Amino acid sequence: MKNSSRIVVNTGILYGKMFLNMGIALFSTRLILKALGTNDFGIFAIVGGVIGALSFLNKAMSTATQRFLSYNQGKGPEQVARVFNTALLLHVFIGLAFVLILEIAGVFLFDGFLNIAEDRIPMAKFVFHCTVASTFFTVIAVPYDAIMNAKENMFIFSLFSVLESIFKLVIAVLLFYTPVDRLATYGLCMALMTVFCRTIKRIYSRRKYKESKLNFQIIDWSLMKEMLSYSSWITIEIVSHIAKGDGIPVILNLFFGTIVNASYGIATQVRHSISLFAEMLFKASNPQVMRNIGDGNIDKSVQISTTVCKFSYILMAILSLPLIIDCEYILRFWLGKVPEYSVIFCQLVLATQLVIMTARGLNFLIDGVGKIRNYRLILSVLNIIVFPIAYICLKVGMEPWAVFFGIVLSDILVVVVRVYFAHKYTGMNIWHFCRSSILRFVPLTLIVGVIVHRVQELIQVEPFLNLIICSIISTALLVCGFYIFVLDSNERKYTKELIQKVRKKLG
Repeated sequence: MKNSSRIVVNTGILYGKMFLNMGIALFSTRLILKALGTNDFGIFAIVGGVIGALSFLNKAMSTATQRFLSYNQGKGPEQVARVFNTALLLHVFIGLAFVLILEIAGVFLFDGFLNIAEDRIPMAKFVFHCTVASTFFTVIAVPYDAIMNAKENMFIFSLFSVLESIFKLVIAVLLFYTPVDRLATYGLCMALMTVFCRTIKRIYSRRKYKESKLNFQIIDWSLMKEMLSYSSWITIEIVSHIAKGDGIPVILNLFFGTIVNASYGIATQVRHSISLFAEMLFKASNPQVMRNIGDGNIDKSVQISTTVCKFSYILMAILSLPLIIDCEYILRFWLGKVPEYSVIFCQLVLATQLVIMTARGLNFLIDGVGKIRNYRLILSVLNIIVFPIAYICLKVGMEPWAVFFGIVLSDILVVVVRVYFAHKYTGMNIWHFCRSSILRFVPLTLIVGVIVHRVQELIQVEPFLNLIICSIISTALLVCGFYIFVLDSNERKYTKELIQKVRKKLG
């Protein structure tokens, strides 16, 4: 119960951070789109997408660092310090390698590969170099993020994130007053902001946690080899993820240019903002899952992961349904002028995110056990199939949204694979998991969606009031249905106790 309470407290802190960041980000995006214009916004999206595609490889070591730090929390500060310093040295090497790879790739990207107007190529190259520089500082800051997460210090972690969002808002406002090219100004300011925030984070961590003080004399080379081996399989899957996620904007750019890239970039930001609700729960629960596995308590980790799957899905559904149903009005209210295809892109992105959330929590369970080779290889194959399907669909003349045919197929198969490997490596009962979660909340979501859509057809009110009414109805139906049909007796009991505690504190 103590661990569960800690997860709840940390999740609450992360949600507070997320609400602030989300509000600031939505307003900032509107300002940036207005300041840059659709074409320059699309250029930044495609350049950032290419950088993201390559620098996304860093996630492999980030996952490995988080896993080893959390796994070793119960083994004393000396072991944690050994893991941290080993990971830090490794990330310095990775950061330098990224700079080299990205700069070499940049030589070819702007030589006819990207569909960018010739007069904007110099500014696009400048933004590219700025983003490469910020990527290096992002990479070497990963161990500091990981130790704050492993220590479950979510308040400070959230504070740094909010500070970064405020800087982004300031940058968005400054774009309207800059005397020089706005795209170049935006790229430079974003790079400087990243360097500053990462530097402050490192200073804090080194003063707060003695395990994070630099001491290369305790580097464990055998541990570094183990981390590299562990991360190599994650790297293979992440490389394949380029084709599934960050590669899609490149394909769209080849067929339709930067206008469609702007639409896809907006949809991607919507997905990112909404998925943060679930990601905060993952971030709060992940250290507990890893630590219990490290202590040999796998059954407890399975229980936590299963519960996280349920709550992450319902949080995603509560936010996604109103957005899917009233997407056009919401985008018009948010952006003013909505780029073509933005509505359908956003709706499909949210739908695929719901599919992934059905078993997303099991990913950390499998990673915690450490037997990830076959799991990551199969996920890699499922990611790769998206790229050729998207290319073929567009090559035969289909609309831009056709790229989601492959994405939906891949996401469904990913869920199947996650459930299977969670069973194989931890003994999780597949039938119990499916019967208690997927086979309950997926039909519940569909039924609520049909009801809300029908209500929307029956009522005749102005769009904003219609959105409020439908949001209230969908939230009420989802929460009630989730509590009655999805939660088991222990989860309902704990939910009641948690509500009572909150009432007492508020009262």
